[in-house]
Amino acid sequence: MMVQEGDFALDFSRALRWERFDRKGRQIPQGMSFVDFLVEESRRILLIEIKDPFCLHEASPMSHTPPRKGNRRVQEAFRMDRMIHQSLVPKIRDSYTWLHLMEQSDKPFLFIVLLGLDCFSIDMSGMLVVFKDRLLSRIRREDAVSWKIPYVQDCLVLDPSSFRRSFPQYPLFRVAEGGGGDEPVQEICYNNPKGPVLSGQESRQVVLSARSGNLRGAMKNNKERNDVR
Repeated sequence: MMVQEGDFALDFSRALRWERFDRKGRQIPQGMSFVDFLVEESRRILLIEIKDPFCLHEASPMSHTPPRKGNRRVQEAFRMDRMIHQSLVPKIRDSYTWLHLMEQSDKPFLFIVLLGLDCFSIDMSGMLVVFKDRLLSRIRREDAVSWKIPYVQDCLVLDPSSFRRSFPQYPLFRVAEGGGGDEPVQEICYNNPKGPVLSGQESRQVVLSARSGNLRGAMKNNKERNDVR
């Protein structure tokens, strides 16, 4: 069960349930903004936000040798808190608020920010750690005093490589350049808690097809197999 966000495609088949939380056409309270995905596991809920701001108009998403000015730009972005204050923290706060008011906050929340840094050749690991600390600090304190309720258990700031290492159960890959868009198989999916719908061989075929740029065909074939079942 694959879903695409920008140039990234993910497979959440092994989750108990997943949802495109900010799906198009969804009616939400005015002024609220949600994270990209909610992924429910047996003991926790992952709230995932994907940010891929550094490759735009600089180089192909598949390239590992972008212009030098791109490297400077990403470092400058990490030194600024604009993304944290204006985007990430409001989204996680609003997402939690909605879930809490809808009585869907019965499991700990882990906030995951996936940053599309794979197009840069420089080592960003140190910056990710610092960025994560600043993000978590801002989540827990937005005013003169900290929130009394730590509504997020923890957060992670990951690049594609570290995401794959941390969450191998949710395959992640980039689609070919120009294949971006918003084309989920489903917006909300309750998966079989016993395991993924596809066999290992079928999953590999879907992934290989998507890596070749044929994401839409891969998802269509996946849907057809599920319909047959």
